[in-house]
Order: sequence, then C-alpha cells, then structure tokens
Amino acid sequence: MKHSPLLLLPLLWLSCTEAPVARPDAFMRIGLPSTEAYAPLNEAAPFGVNINTDTKVIVKEVLTEEGTEQAREGEYWLDVVYPSILSTVQFTYKPVDNNLEALVRDAQQLAYKHTVKASGMREQFFEYKDKKVYGLYYELSGASATTTQFYATDSTEHFLRGVLYHYSPPNADSLAPVTQFMREEILQMISTLNWTHAP
Repeated sequence: MKHSPLLLLPLLWLSCTEAPVARPDAFMRIGLPSTEAYAPLNEAAPFGVNINTDTKVIVKEVLTEEGTEQAREGEYWLDVVYPSILSTVQFTYKPVDNNLEALVRDAQQLAYKHTVKASGMREQFFEYKDKKVYGLYYELSGASATTTQFYATDSTEHFLRGVLYHYSPPNADSLAPVTQFMREEILQMISTLNWTHAP
C-alpha cells in the first residue's frame, strides 16, 4: 500500500506522451428551406420565374451610370433572399439594344473573375426554344465568393444575369449542403424563366 503512489507515477508519465490536439469549432446544423411550394415571381419585372415560397423578394433601386447622372434605362435589379440559410440570388436584367455581344462578354468576365479563388469551374449551355430562353450556367467549386452564376437571353430584347451569394465565410465543406440546395433552386428558376414584356 505504501508504494501505490509510485506505481501510478509511470502510468501518469505514459498517459501524457501525446501532444494535445486542437479540435476545430463545430458547425451548426443547417435547416434547409422546404421545397414543397413554389410560386410565380409577384413583381412587375420584365421576366418571370417560379421562386420558393420561403424566400423574400427585394426589388433594388437601379443606380445611375458610372461617372454620369444618367439612369440605366430599362434595367431591373432584384434579389431573391433565402433568410434561413443566408443566401441570395441576385438578378440583373438589361435590355438588349445592339449590345448582346458586350452583355455576354461582361457576364462571362464576371463569372471568370471568381476562378482565382475557385478550385474548378463547370459550364453548361441551356435552351428553352418555346420560351426563347438561351444561356449559360456556371458552377464554381472551392472557396469562391459565388458558387453558381448564369445568364440568359432571347438574343433580341432581353438579357438576365443571376448570381448566387452566401453571406457567410466561403468554407466549401460546411456550405456543401446549402450550395447543392441553391444550385437546384437556380436550375428550377432557369427552367421556369420567361420574358414577360418588352423593356
């Protein structure tokens, strides 16, 4: 009995051989919005899409042309906000006026700007001939500020660009469920996209 503390000493010495390991902070469980109900966009926009009923729509004020006080004629800006997952799809509508090539080039350049932080990019062409909707869909992977973008046009009057933003740190692993959910939401919006009136 007198020597029992001496017997514990080697055990304590052996138990402390490993260096302590820092554990990462845990991430909260993400509760995705329901995919049960969609409704047509209820705004006087020059385009229509079906959106999730758990979203909030914000029509934004169109700013003046950079360097001038001229209003951007015919443009329409709209955000579809998913408050429960801190994500937003920003829509920018511009009328086509002999400038389709410039609009497409700008949309492509804006998508490719994010490849600096992205680890990969996938492009997919889409078309809905019956609705005169043609465009390109981009998926970016990695720590990019945006994971999904698209543009659509009828090539004569309408041009629409959509961009997904997550309002949280761009940790691709923890955002994976949200990113996948939002990609499906955007593809659903694209499939229901239609032009409502001339600009």
